[in-house]
Amino acid sequence: MKIAIFGDSISTKVEMKTLTEKFLEQMGVPGEVVLFAVAGEDTSVAKKRLVQVVPANADYNFIFFGANDAAIHHDVSPEQFTENLIKFATALGVEKTTFLTTPYVNEEAIAETQLMVGRSNANVSQYVAAAKKASEQTGAQILDLNHAMTVYPGSDEFVGADGLHFTRVGYELVTSLIAVNVRTREMEKSHD
Repeated sequence: MKIAIFGDSISTKVEMKTLTEKFLEQMGVPGEVVLFAVAGEDTSVAKKRLVQVVPANADYNFIFFGANDAAIHHDVSPEQFTENLIKFATALGVEKTTFLTTPYVNEEAIAETQLMVGRSNANVSQYVAAAKKASEQTGAQILDLNHAMTVYPGSDEFVGADGLHFTRVGYELVTSLIAVNVRTREMEKSHD
């Protein structure tokens, strides 16, 4: 089984691949994870790379953008974000695509370090809603990572000193959610 993760810098880290594969193995559904991720990209720029993802013909595609789209200086509106996600899901196959919502950001760390300026949770929430809208319009699944991060009382544990990029704990959360999604879908197939 092949799983493709199409995203930005958060998805470039080796942990995204190795932890997802580890959790899949532990759940009895081993798979190969292929990363299609470029640091700094938003969905408008990533449209050019869709031609690399489609030929991979993955069994499951996880689209994980939004951290850059939601940054004020990237100039991608929530409406454009929705349109771009719809384009991705349509090209990859809505029945095998899952959107991950834009992750929580630590605004205090962003203000302190000044490394990831132009990002706030108020702005992120618009992109979470936009991803949900794309899911509703296409029938692609949605994995609400933002909710999983914010209902936990220690949300800041998931992101590093810059307030945006994930810690090991953040990668454990996102990859375990991906693995559970894949396992659930595989179990549903076997019960059809």
